[in-house]
Amino acid sequence: MAGTRGIAGFRGEQIRSKTMRDSHFDTNFKINENKVDIQWKNHREILEDTKIDVFVQVNGAEVEGLGSIDVTAAVGGRGVSTGLSSEGLVLTEKVQIRETGTDTPIGDSDADVVYGRITEDDGEFTLTFYSIETGAETPYTFGADAGDIDYRFVIRTNLSVIPVDAIIKGGGGFVEGATDARAYMNLIQLMKDLYGDSGTLDNDGNANLATSVVDQIADEIDAREEADQAIRDDLVSTVANKGASLVGVVTNANYTGITVQAVLSDLATRLTSVENLTGGLSTRDADSTNGYFEEGDYGTAEGRIEDIEEVVDEVFADFEDRITKLETEDEEEVYEATGGETSYELANGVAKAKTVLLFINGAAQAPGINFDYVTNGQGHITGFDFAPDTLKGSAENSNGLPDVLLVKYKKVL
Repeated sequence: MAGTRGIAGFRGEQIRSKTMRDSHFDTNFKINENKVDIQWKNHREILEDTKIDVFVQVNGAEVEGLGSIDVTAAVGGRGVSTGLSSEGLVLTEKVQIRETGTDTPIGDSDADVVYGRITEDDGEFTLTFYSIETGAETPYTFGADAGDIDYRFVIRTNLSVIPVDAIIKGGGGFVEGATDARAYMNLIQLMKDLYGDSGTLDNDGNANLATSVVDQIADEIDAREEADQAIRDDLVSTVANKGASLVGVVTNANYTGITVQAVLSDLATRLTSVENLTGGLSTRDADSTNGYFEEGDYGTAEGRIEDIEEVVDEVFADFEDRITKLETEDEEEVYEATGGETSYELANGVAKAKTVLLFINGAAQAPGINFDYVTNGQGHITGFDFAPDTLKGSAENSNGLPDVLLVKYKKVL
């Protein structure tokens, strides 16, 4: 009778609770996550087991004249890491040091970078400074005028408690041996300057330029030398529309033309005209009528002019001397007799011969008749001799007036 009941099947109530096993599921058709309610926040074990080293930075520490400082407060109650799975302060890592507020390392006397190491003693932490001297790690002491420093040390923690800014603040900034953002940006800038806006930093070891910059510079040098030589060849060429006709000049009212060649032509024409006007100026074919200027070749126009100046200067000087004598040699003397004088000596100088007029009481006296000349060795008249006659004073004349002597003469200058 069994065949009359049909094929047997399971009903839902026949499956007992909690009887599903892993074997009941097809590995090729896994259960989707939206069918499983997993409380991920309650499962941090894997994060706690995964350790990570991060930096802790301290700013503005005073180090003037110090070789070490106490950093217990900065460590903040942390323990010391004793291995890769142990959290705490990592004493095996160097402490990086920079000038406060900068990414500038601090150097020792021979420019080695100053760094630090932290040691622990019964819960007290000390940061000691070092640098490399002659290949060995050597304690370093800051000078008395040293500025403040920023420093950072390494702690080992886990991913479940890592600070949200650990990667930014703990892994950025001044990292020894790393390329900072500014250096990276400088590389990009240099790449753009070399390749243009389409350039890229491929870092594949293959050249991006068909011709290297060095070869481009060498080719440019060759091309420039050839171009410069072509310019020089054009400038020295005498072919039309080359040479000086290529070079422009500043416009000036004293010449015509806007190129060197045009200006040269204009000035050459003017120079020829001047030479035609002044030709023969350096020579004189015959003496002048009065003989002041003599025939001769004076070499240059300046030589001819200097000869004229010398002759004219000499003649003018002679004329000036003569005029001076004519204007200043006339002389006149008046003398009132005291009585008994048999002679008179000129008081204002000596007189030229044949230029003397002598008057006594208004009457002209004749030489050789009324008196004799007294002369010197040069024949110049120095006075007069009346002997045996004498001049009379006021007591001797009936009119009670003395004799008055008037002499007019040309004085020897």
